[in-house]
This record gives sequence, C-alpha cells and structure tokens, in this order.
Amino acid sequence: MTWMAIVLAAGCTPPDEADGPSGSDTPTDGVTALPGSTASTGDTGPTATGTTGLPTGDTAAPYDCSVLPPIPVTWTQLTQFQTSEDFDIDGDGYLCTNHDGNLACKDMAGNTKILSPNIGNVTAGIRVAADGSWLVNNVSQGSLVRVDPVSGGQTTVVAGIAYPNGLEVSSDGYAFVGENGSDKVRQIHIDTGTQYIAASGLDAPNGVILSPDEQTLYAGSFGGGVIYAIDRISETEWDAPRILHDPPQPDGGFDGINVDICGNVYITEYMLGRVYRLTDDGGLGNGEVVDLPESWIPNLRWGHDINGWDSSTLYVSASSSIYALDMGIPGKEHILVP
Repeated sequence: MTWMAIVLAAGCTPPDEADGPSGSDTPTDGVTALPGSTASTGDTGPTATGTTGLPTGDTAAPYDCSVLPPIPVTWTQLTQFQTSEDFDIDGDGYLCTNHDGNLACKDMAGNTKILSPNIGNVTAGIRVAADGSWLVNNVSQGSLVRVDPVSGGQTTVVAGIAYPNGLEVSSDGYAFVGENGSDKVRQIHIDTGTQYIAASGLDAPNGVILSPDEQTLYAGSFGGGVIYAIDRISETEWDAPRILHDPPQPDGGFDGINVDICGNVYITEYMLGRVYRLTDDGGLGNGEVVDLPESWIPNLRWGHDINGWDSSTLYVSASSSIYALDMGIPGKEHILVP
C-alpha cells in the first residue's frame, strides 16, 4: 500500500509514557458525538462537537489581554489526521509527524508526502524551523536531527542527549530540547551545534515552549507534576527556574505545552485527556480548557492561517485523531509567519 493511499497513523510512544493508567474517556457534559467519517478532499472533516459558548471575537492585533475568552471551549475532531508524539504544520499547510518511522505530511485537502524516511521509530519532538528545515528528537539515538525540507536529507545536530523529549525553536536559530533522562533543557544552535544550558535542576523535563517575546521558557515535568518558567537574561543566559504551576493533587502527566498571543500557557494532561490554561501570575483565566473523550494527548500546536489551519485554533494530538479547540484568541505567532 502506498503512502498516498493511507492516512497518517499514530507513531510510537516514548517508553516512559507508554504504560500509564488510562484516563477518563467520558466526554464533558454537553458533548454530542456525531457519526464519524473521514474528510473528503477539501473538507476539514469534523466528526464531533464539544461544549458550546465561545463568542466570535475580533482577534486582530493588538489583542486585549485583560479579558480572555471563557473556558471550556468548543472542539471539533479531525479524524483524517493522526499523529505520533509530536507534530508541526509547515508553510504550505502540511501537518507533519512520525508515521512508521518516517517524517510524513498531510494537508487539509488530503494530499500526502513522505518528507524524510527513517527518522527513527521513537521520536519525542518534531518542529519546523524559521528557515523551513525540520528538527526531530530521535529518542533511540539520543540526538537532535535536522531534516532538509527539499532533499529530505538528515544531519545530526547534537548527539548524547539523555532522552530528548520536548522541542522548541526560536526565531534566532536555536533549538530548546528537554532532556527527560536528566534534569536539563539544552539550548542548541541548529547551524553550529553549539550548546548551552537553559535550565537545570528540573524534574524529568518534558515539553518546552518559548513565550511570544521569547524572553521566558516554559517546561513541563512528566511525572514531577509541575510547570516551570525560566526567564531570559541574555541570548544564551537564563535565570534560575521558578515554579509556574504546582497543583495540589497528582497530575495525569503534564506533557504538551504551548502559549497564546498574550503569553498564557496551555498544558495537556496526557493520561486524562485534559487541557488547562495558566496565566503567568496564576490568576486571570486559569482552569480547564477542555476534557476530551479520549486519553493520550501528548502535544498541541496553534494554526497559522495557511490553507485551513486557523491561528485562533489550538490543535491537540490524540491517539486516533486531531482535536481542534476553538480558543477565540490567537496563538503565539507561528515561526513561519512573516
């Protein structure tokens, strides 16, 4: 069977996240499940609708960050997309992820392509960089790999990383890698491979994201149950980590992490299928964004208004599909947006 004849299938789950207890698979009150179907060409393929109530607001900049849209939010299930541990969306509107060890891509119209074969059976970080190249955390090899977007050729940027899990890219050419097998987040120049330590002393870092102005780095802890914030001092120097979020009860595995245009932080609770919103001061608008009807939600990305990927929608990967969350607020500007 050729790649053009199939949809993207879920990739491998890293060893430390594969065997956790299953979470609640019961939809939030008010969720109505509709008959599922795979989208036809040109169709975004909604198959389910979640809780209602978000207003349709004007999200043009400057955005009024003093008043956030209410939560929980509406959601739509896109069954034509399935992902592995991580994914990103390129400048042509292709969602790219790990499919059977290949960096494979699919767009809203149903077009598919293999961008690069053999990127590794176990990956835990996939991001497109500002120049259009791709970065992949190869867990099996303990390396950060760069993929040429035209040839698909692979180059090892850095090796010797103790379980690379979580990947962010900056506008000035750095990759930030959570070292889940250690206590660090590494800052790596993707052209030279020069390394710096952005944070240390973290408990099993997993999932990293920069604030919209790239002056704060957020990192989750899978198993440690906290979210860290690290403030930037200079280009490669960072302040000591501080705790942004430390819930009183055990978590279901904080995994994916992202931010909106106002700098609010969104985290996935991997084994329970929930997404939460946090503000930097722990006050305005904190709470549960959505309780999805399945567990295993390792990551989330904002759209960029290219070929159907809305910039006010937060796309959450799950075991069987992508969930599109209607946030009513734009995400941090995608790195490929001019």
